[in-house]
Amino acid sequence: MFRIKGVELAAALIAFTANGSLATAASAQTTGTVTVTGRVTTSDGKPVSDARVYVPGSNEATRTDARGNYSLAGVPGGPQVVVVRKSGYAPVRTDAKFSTKPSDRARNNVNVTLLTSDQAATELARSARDSAALDKVGFFRREASVRGAYFITPDQIDQQKAVRLSDIVRQVPVLVETVGRTGPVLRGVRGCLITYVDGFPWRSMFPGDLDSYVSARDVVAVEAYGPGLAPPTPFVRGAFRSNCTTLGLWTRSGMG
Repeated sequence: MFRIKGVELAAALIAFTANGSLATAASAQTTGTVTVTGRVTTSDGKPVSDARVYVPGSNEATRTDARGNYSLAGVPGGPQVVVVRKSGYAPVRTDAKFSTKPSDRARNNVNVTLLTSDQAATELARSARDSAALDKVGFFRREASVRGAYFITPDQIDQQKAVRLSDIVRQVPVLVETVGRTGPVLRGVRGCLITYVDGFPWRSMFPGDLDSYVSARDVVAVEAYGPGLAPPTPFVRGAFRSNCTTLGLWTRSGMG
């Protein structure tokens, strides 16, 4: 809970007197607008022209140009939904949180991939299979019950558009990425890293071999347990090593 100290409260009262209302200033911040930009492409990266892009919360709409680019001005900052439609493709809804801060402008760029109806149906079926497989291995149960661990879900992985496995886990605080002879090398925040792929211990042949043998496109979910946090089954082999980070990777091909 935040508390306002005496000096801060006095300053706030002065500001209130000078400006008429603190609520007015706060309202100006929350109702600031941004310009949302992005690109709409097909699943193979080709630009989609004349796609309709709009944000229901702002009543603003535009169309993509010949290169698939769009720019939408006057969109309120904060949580919004970007909807893209094009005849012959399944509509796409993308959740976003737009920021009026200059340092957060990257948040206001939303790229969208459109799928044909058949592709969308295939993707939906694949997503259902992935969820069923993850439920079977207990991923969602651990995500809901284990405190202090880090979980990356299928939806989050899809949004990342990662090229390498290391791209997917780069923001996990209990992992450290260094540069090896063959590329990125993952280590635990205290040096020790124990890795499991599809529930089985990963025996490293050389530093960085995860990126060489585990495709980012095959990874469905990730879970990581930092030092001091005893990992649950199926990540238990031998005595607990409190200085180690435990990394669990789940792949589509491995869960089959």
